[in-house]
Amino acid sequence: MSKDFLRFMRDRVSKNQLVEPAPSKAEWHEILDAASRAADHGGLKPWRFQVYSGEGREQVGQAYWLHAKAEVPELSDDKAVTFIKKAFRAPAIVLVYADLVDHPKVPQFEQLMAASAAAQQVLLGLDALGYGGMWRTGPAVFTDTAKDLFGLEPNQHVVGLIYAGTASHIPPRVEDTGVTERVTFIDQ
Repeated sequence: MSKDFLRFMRDRVSKNQLVEPAPSKAEWHEILDAASRAADHGGLKPWRFQVYSGEGREQVGQAYWLHAKAEVPELSDDKAVTFIKKAFRAPAIVLVYADLVDHPKVPQFEQLMAASAAAQQVLLGLDALGYGGMWRTGPAVFTDTAKDLFGLEPNQHVVGLIYAGTASHIPPRVEDTGVTERVTFIDQ
């Protein structure tokens, strides 16, 4: 089984063409429960998830629009729909964020890494149930405006958005990851 799991991990690719259906609420619970087994120094479980679907995705789209408007103030309001539509590229979006606390042994950076590990677990969980996902970020989701739209507190930080659904196109698997150039073995 372990070799099968390693093959499963190697075969996972981001899917950027996602259509209905997305996972059901029961499947989301299964995926997010598994994602909550990510590496977690101190057992703080700093990851949090918000699942947006249907018209709820407009809230994510508003983050794109407000960021664009802040960057280019002369954008006319009729351009809003173009930016809001970005959130409708998939039938569901999972906002993954870290709920950071002061801890004497677990720096906030490690808590953020644990939430990132949980995000990767979400991608694996989606694939395990036959769905696809793509982790997206960008400057729009890291703004205070976006945090307000998502209802986040000052100690909560966005890790990313995972677009989820059924892949309408499977990108080819990358055969060689080039890992040998990025690994050093040190024996003593």
